[in-house]
Amino acid sequence: MDREKIEQKVKEILADRLDIDVKKIKSDSDLVDDLGMDSLAAIEVTYAIKDRFGIDIYDGDFSKIKKVRDIAEKLAGIKNKKSYE
Repeated sequence: MDREKIEQKVKEILADRLDIDVKKIKSDSDLVDDLGMDSLAAIEVTYAIKDRFGIDIYDGDFSKIKKVRDIAEKLAGIKNKKSYE
């Protein structure tokens, strides 16, 4: 799965968990300032990502993620790394 497809799935997860229209979520949307993500929503998103992609994002990793594209890039990097193992 390429990064654009991953990002679209991430947007769908965010829209569902944050009760936002997916069309309003942009690549450069800030998770907190633009989308209103709080710590509880971050946990829900983390579990949804694990369910959808089979990948864990740990608290330390998530604290460095600020934008929607950051999640997609992180997931794409992990998926690419796994494909080489």
